[in-house]
Amino acid sequence: MMSFMASKMAFLKFVFTFLMMFGLIVFGQAQELSEQVEDLYNRSEQVYSTDDLLVNGQIYIPARPRAKGSPYFGGKQFVEGSVQIKGRQFKGVLLKYNLENQRIILRAALESGKYVTILLNSNLIDHFTIDGQYFINAVSFFEDLEVSGFYTLVYEGNFTFLVKYEKTFRAVYDNQTPEGSYTELHSDFFIFEDGKLENITKKKALLNYFPLHKKEIKSFMRKYKIQYKKASVTELNQLMNYCDTISANK
Repeated sequence: MMSFMASKMAFLKFVFTFLMMFGLIVFGQAQELSEQVEDLYNRSEQVYSTDDLLVNGQIYIPARPRAKGSPYFGGKQFVEGSVQIKGRQFKGVLLKYNLENQRIILRAALESGKYVTILLNSNLIDHFTIDGQYFINAVSFFEDLEVSGFYTLVYEGNFTFLVKYEKTFRAVYDNQTPEGSYTELHSDFFIFEDGKLENITKKKALLNYFPLHKKEIKSFMRKYKIQYKKASVTELNQLMNYCDTISANK
């Protein structure tokens, strides 16, 4: 058993080293490889000596680093957040959320003080928090539905209200975008109730979901100046709490 574990660790270190070398070559930084190979191997030992559950993934290399815009939620920079993996919570970690492929990226510190970027294994993630928003893993949250990716959990009551964010790459190459570009942030709204996930992105769809309370909901939105499609997570939470209350009382 010990021999098997040792062989597995050796293989993981080899894969880690190979991926790091590949990343350097891609970005034109593969100088003095003979010295860097030894350094990369040492780094792999340091990474796998940290919490193996947290770094269970692969080295992240951006697919289109020169494209205009970015595929990330909230910007290109890593921000402090938290992530729960297989029931274990990790707080104060540096994360980015790639909306193009619905993957989470971790900036992991090495013992040397340097950093590597790890593409986390989505199958192991329960939920994570970034930029003050709480994201759930759709695969585990909607057990009986064929959905994937991550959704922001905005409200939970008699129903659950969620937001799904997306960005896509536009393969249009011109003087303004010689390397292509990413679209602006797109968001879809959903209500999950009685095992069904319904898209209510449009205001009309929201009102039709509560047909007996259209007038009250419109009045509430006017009173608090809530522009449905442009509403913040806080405003959406407030609105859904009101919708839940009036629909439950009548």
